[in-house]
Amino acid sequence: MLLRKRIIYGLACVLLLIGCTQDAETVLLPGSEDAVAIAFDCVTADEGLTRAVNGYTGNITSSNNHLRYAGFGVFASQATGTIPDLMYNQKVEYIFPAQGSGLGGYWTYSPLKYWPASPEGTCFYAYAPYVPTPAGLASGTTGIIGMSANNISTPAILYARAKHPEENVDLLWGTKVITAADLTAIEGVLRPRPSKPVKMTMHHALARVQLNLTLTNAIPSGVKVLLECVKLSGSIAATGSLNLTSETTNGTGQLIPTWTGQVTESTEIYVYNAPETHPDTYGIIAEGIRYITDLPYSWQPAGLVQNSKVNVLCMGDAPSYLYLIPQSGGLTLDCSVYYALVYSDGSATKHKLKKTETPITIATTGDANTALNGHLNGNTTYQLNMSFEIETS
Repeated sequence: MLLRKRIIYGLACVLLLIGCTQDAETVLLPGSEDAVAIAFDCVTADEGLTRAVNGYTGNITSSNNHLRYAGFGVFASQATGTIPDLMYNQKVEYIFPAQGSGLGGYWTYSPLKYWPASPEGTCFYAYAPYVPTPAGLASGTTGIIGMSANNISTPAILYARAKHPEENVDLLWGTKVITAADLTAIEGVLRPRPSKPVKMTMHHALARVQLNLTLTNAIPSGVKVLLECVKLSGSIAATGSLNLTSETTNGTGQLIPTWTGQVTESTEIYVYNAPETHPDTYGIIAEGIRYITDLPYSWQPAGLVQNSKVNVLCMGDAPSYLYLIPQSGGLTLDCSVYYALVYSDGSATKHKLKKTETPITIATTGDANTALNGHLNGNTTYQLNMSFEIETS
């Protein structure tokens, strides 16, 4: 029986080492038969909810598998409230199967770390996309620009907001504290150890805002109402710190990340119809309502329809969102709409500016997504509903 155990253990060692990066940093299994290496699995919890940019750009969702390309970083400690004495910004990457191998991919890291003698209470705090510990970044870098030191007991990620949606780093976070229910005695003899990889479920740390516009009055016959620009202005967080060890829930049970230390600044955000002439635009006006300069009436898009709400922002041809660092007290913005009236006889195109009569608050009281005292929360989608009337005379 003892020989059988040693043979099985020896095969397990070989398979484990095959599944890990083969380099000089690989740590060999210790001699004790009950040593078990810490392994990981990682998934995203939901759908979308990222030019000096630090981090993998583009949205990371459960369907596009971008997390496997981005990788994730782990801070781990042997007990809650202690410094990360097991792992500090440990890179965990996905190894894709070789073509035709018939084998599945897996998550791996190096050097290997092993479960402590008493694994219950071991804490894992993860973020994605992984970046090397930031140092010496250029001024104005966006995305992940810093992280807490290895002697800090509350790991955190410092983040800077992107100015364009294609540069957005979709920051994710996930926590896992090992409980008694996670532990299984190996062969009923050895000390309890987790029998499966540590599964990190990642959630979106940013708030995202859909920009909606409704035309409220009737459109004269033979006229198309098209947008040239939407301008948003207000006090918006430029940087903030995501606490990886703390989270709460909103009124619907959805996890909400904890952000601190936000630095807000007076900001103007423009969404233009022509990014080639306005490189500072955040995305582009949606195709169906976008004014195309000097294009004949019949070739212009259909434009706005009375009392029909439309999402004004897209990236390429896909609908997009405004991604923001969460901030307390919600967010109130002044909104201005620049539009063109295009006439069927081609006689004239009138350009107008219409500013909403009062500032618009994104976080509306009573909304289930804003149950936490009206704050602008991460892992949450908001609707910014703008409305205006055209002037035809």
